[in-house]
Amino acid sequence: MEKAILITFLIATTSMVYQTIGQEEEISPISPESLAYEPAAAYEYDHELLSHMTTRRIKFLQDCSDKMSSKCNVEMTEGLIDDKPVSEDCCVNFLKIGRECHEGLMTFVFATYELKDVASAILPRSKRMWNKCVETTAAKIGAPLAFET
Repeated sequence: MEKAILITFLIATTSMVYQTIGQEEEISPISPESLAYEPAAAYEYDHELLSHMTTRRIKFLQDCSDKMSSKCNVEMTEGLIDDKPVSEDCCVNFLKIGRECHEGLMTFVFATYELKDVASAILPRSKRMWNKCVETTAAKIGAPLAFET
């Protein structure tokens, strides 16, 4: 059951990011054509990725994803793709999920079939986004740690 829920989260998140990535040539040295979606290969790859995760890790990531509001999920995804800042409200939501949750979700989502090729461009942006939220918003909720740069 937990794997099914996480797979649903994975599909929803990667589909949204994948569609945006396909429209934004500048974020990655790869062309949108090289991001061609192959459902059978994607399913097999992502299923293998999940099979190497413990039930406890899957539960942790599901709990992390449940803490994020859908509005902020969209805003943060757009921020990662377009390298734009996020609103203060979403920074608060983002920081409240915690650095471990953020890092775990980013690592997982960008290890998936559809996004693994753009991870090197996006993961540094996720750390910059986190650090910017820490810089601008952390004092209001109790100073989470920034990522080392």
